[in-house]
This record gives sequence, C-alpha cells and structure tokens, in this order.
Amino acid sequence: MAKIKLKAKSRDGVITVRVLMKHPMESGNRKNKNGSIIPQNHITHLNVNKNKVLAAKANIGGSISENPFFQFKIPGVKGDEIYFESVDNLGKILSITKISK
Repeated sequence: MAKIKLKAKSRDGVITVRVLMKHPMESGNRKNKNGSIIPQNHITHLNVNKNKVLAAKANIGGSISENPFFQFKIPGVKGDEIYFESVDNLGKILSITKISK
C-alpha cells in the first residue's frame, strides 16, 4: 500500500532531500463507519543515508498526516547516493535509493 517518491537536488554543497510517502498514518483514535476503532498504522522512524553513512534520522508518531511529506537538508554534492528508509509500527520497512542531481 505504501509508496515513496524521492527527489535529491544538490546546490552549493547542500543536498535537499524531498520525500513524499503514500501511507495511511492511522493513530488508532478514529472509528470506521461501523463504529470499530481503526488500528494504529503509522511511521515511527526515518533514516537518510548519504553514500552509506547516516546523514539524518527522525523518530515520529501517529500525529503526522496521511501521505506525509518530509524534507531534509544534508551536506553533499551532485552524484552522492541517497538512501531513504522508513519503519512503521507494524514493522514494515520501506526504502528507496537515488543519486543526487
């Protein structure tokens, strides 16, 4: 169900990493039409690696909106390999690798 789009653009020694994710981000507080609680399903951890070295990380919770957008600025140049990984509370890992432009 989840999908990731990543853009990594270098300018003046800084890579701007933009990530758009398709994810339901359910907090466990909403109910469906039948009145049953929709179970939790949200991203808990994000990691951004540059050339296989951790460059940024974030711990987040269920308060982020559905289909979240994240942006990171990390030092780097054109041609660096950017690897993005997310983990949700169900243990599902999503990742993508791109070369910065």
